[in-house]
Amino acid sequence: MNTEEFGIWLDAFINYERNAHKDEDNLKKMRKFAQVFGNPQDDFLSVHIAGSKGKGSVSTMIASILKEAGKKTGLYTSPHVSDFRERMTQAGSFFDDEAYSSAYRKIVKGFEEIIKKEPEIDPGWFEIVTVTAFLLFSMQKTDWAVIETGMGGRLDMTNILKPRACILTPIELEHTQYLGDTIEKIAFEKAGIIKQNTPVFCCKQPDEALRVFKKRAAELNAEFFYIPETVKEPVSCNLSKAGLKIDINFQDSHYFSKLFKRPISANLKLLDCIQAENAALAACTVKYLFPEMDEAVIERGLSRAWLPARFELLSDKPEIIIDGAHTKNSIGLCMSTYTALVKEKGSLIFACAEDKNVKDMVPFFKNHFTKIVVTIPGTAKKSNPDLSYKAVLEALKGSPCTVEKNEDYEEAIKNEIIECRKKNRPILITGSFYLAAEAKRIHTLLDPQA
Repeated sequence: MNTEEFGIWLDAFINYERNAHKDEDNLKKMRKFAQVFGNPQDDFLSVHIAGSKGKGSVSTMIASILKEAGKKTGLYTSPHVSDFRERMTQAGSFFDDEAYSSAYRKIVKGFEEIIKKEPEIDPGWFEIVTVTAFLLFSMQKTDWAVIETGMGGRLDMTNILKPRACILTPIELEHTQYLGDTIEKIAFEKAGIIKQNTPVFCCKQPDEALRVFKKRAAELNAEFFYIPETVKEPVSCNLSKAGLKIDINFQDSHYFSKLFKRPISANLKLLDCIQAENAALAACTVKYLFPEMDEAVIERGLSRAWLPARFELLSDKPEIIIDGAHTKNSIGLCMSTYTALVKEKGSLIFACAEDKNVKDMVPFFKNHFTKIVVTIPGTAKKSNPDLSYKAVLEALKGSPCTVEKNEDYEEAIKNEIIECRKKNRPILITGSFYLAAEAKRIHTLLDPQA
């Protein structure tokens, strides 16, 4: 069974509305599924990561460092951009075809037997994918796996792990209809990954989120490391199209100043300036787990870490950039990086899912583009292009920028890429990972050598 065939079988289990409403019974169901397959999540050591933004980047950095240290490392992230297998890799590289095929066959056979015995059990798409990743990592005898949560934490399908470290990336208002409408409520859900006596590594947070995290860690006797207290801020960084040069220095009086023999310096492939803080979080986590690991190994791992659609430069002449930013803060960071690297005003293609707060996102675009095209982020997610279009018009009031709406996203992307090439004008495509994936696919079709 190849990935395409598995995908066709798997897509029969998609039901966004059902899967969004999670409760304790769903997590019990997940444990039951895992048990059928021999609890594969217990066959490797793991690091578990939750947060609103940066999960994929931090996960990838940690996995890359572990790989550089000679550990066979699985990496589970979402979403995928071009290939379903991106969700479950060997520290960013695909396993061989037979590894995936064997796991797919076992998953299909196992779940079909489960459903035959209990037709009412109703497994969901993300539950099956998560079990698939756990089984694949077990079958491939990985030493470690770095596991990113999906939407939440406490009731997330990955939260059957017994990790060696828990990581919390930045919290912001997101998925409020499912996780809660305040930072505190969302932080409570994310804090659900914290386990008894398991160290927690946390990056800079809003005060209300930090209070929730510290309280939960104290309740579970979990050692809590807050990165702004461990490293000197801001982390030094120098951004160029060639990479992000970072230098991480540690607080003189902190435990990590003794653990690290010297500062960490690396040139990251991931260009967003926030990646400097993500790198500090990854470095501290791994050094805690492996105190004897040489700093040079950490630096090489950080330098080799890469993820698609995280401010990815598809073309340099003209600059064609895709970014999966889809929240207020991530759009702000995206635009900060964009304006630092791209000096000429160009075009923007924007689309976001229906559940995003578009009014908070679009003000960042003012005065940076000559043309904005509002579309939809493909067909996988519901969207409201009329609302997005109106929000852009309102935010750009008084700005000499052309704003268009084209709900045919393929046509919108194709036409704008062709026009920008003719005029040698930069283009940014952002607002959704789904939109970024479609843009990358269409760009490849237009230029197969890219």
